[in-house]
Amino acid sequence: MLMSTALGLAVVEGLARYERYHRAGGKEQRERLDYTEHDPLLGWRKTPGARVTYHRRDFTTEVRINSHGLHDRERTYSAAPGTRRVLVLGDSFVEAYQVDFEDSLTQRLERSLGRRCPAEVINAGSAGYGTDQEYLYYTDQGVRYGAQVVVLFAYYNDVLYNVREQQAAGIRKPLLSLEGERPEVSNFPVPRREPPVRGAPRPVVIEGSAALTWVGERLERSRPHLYNQLAGLGLFAPTRRLHVSEQLLVYKKKPTAASRPAWRVSSEEAELAWQATDKIFAALAAEVAANGARFLVAYIPSRMEVRDSDWALTVLRYGLNEERWDRWRVARELTHIGRRHGFPVLDLTKVLRAATRPWRWPYHEHDGHWNALGHEIAAREVETFLQREGWLDGC
Repeated sequence: MLMSTALGLAVVEGLARYERYHRAGGKEQRERLDYTEHDPLLGWRKTPGARVTYHRRDFTTEVRINSHGLHDRERTYSAAPGTRRVLVLGDSFVEAYQVDFEDSLTQRLERSLGRRCPAEVINAGSAGYGTDQEYLYYTDQGVRYGAQVVVLFAYYNDVLYNVREQQAAGIRKPLLSLEGERPEVSNFPVPRREPPVRGAPRPVVIEGSAALTWVGERLERSRPHLYNQLAGLGLFAPTRRLHVSEQLLVYKKKPTAASRPAWRVSSEEAELAWQATDKIFAALAAEVAANGARFLVAYIPSRMEVRDSDWALTVLRYGLNEERWDRWRVARELTHIGRRHGFPVLDLTKVLRAATRPWRWPYHEHDGHWNALGHEIAAREVETFLQREGWLDGC
């Protein structure tokens, strides 16, 4: 019995070490730097014809950029007669480097619509883009595709970047002036800045048992309070406390007159970012309508909005006081913006929560983006909306 137990544990340890070594890479290695270039209007764009391979713990994928600078098959600006078109805007979720190309939401949606009518779904997603850059891309390039429907996928970190002149990687981006009738780039041409040098992947160092580390990683995400109890017994390191990321401030409840003096400057910036986001959405909706197209916003919830254990872990990591933080604020604010400016907002939170199981859920385990299931759900929900509303005539 002892020999069998020891052999079983050795096999588990060996498999865990194989997984760590052969699916290394883990965190962002700035692969994006290999296929992007400076753009005076947008800050950066994908390089036409470029190719890059992503190696992460959750996936290995190849990204190919077409001649128009999109992670998509080759497209012409003019559609074939009788072909309906949907243009999809968004950030890395839409660019979809985290799944095989055929599993991306735009390809799934195109195949599904194509069973009813000739249809093309253009993938105009770009990693790191905010609503401001998506607005500029549509007015400069996206409108040329002549789409009947424009779908913008929004994520929580878009909001703060809408009032920032610098992206997280230190790359400069456009800053919109919202005082006139139409948003204008106040720092055009966007200053060129050499992006940081992509470093070599860090070697994988395993201290102690890889199997125990594997168990701890999953336990911390699924049962964070139990994990910390076991950490108190010395089995794992306690959950690491972090400073609240500024991007998360868009989840903080609105300040009242009494609480406002106690708010930090960055919190005030988050409220100004919401006001700017409102104006940018209004401008984009007006541009889409002026071009005879329909406009839909689909909300991408973060992992902590979909899985309760991820929210519990977020509260522990950042020491959040739930009386001052609103887990559902971003989705609610976007819905209010849509009502004010006359466009629908498709909140994907409910369907993604319904698809979550202990053994299967729509996000990668280590990377914060959707896996193939998440893309499948998003494509299905957009298709259902388009069919229900009859936005694609004859389709």
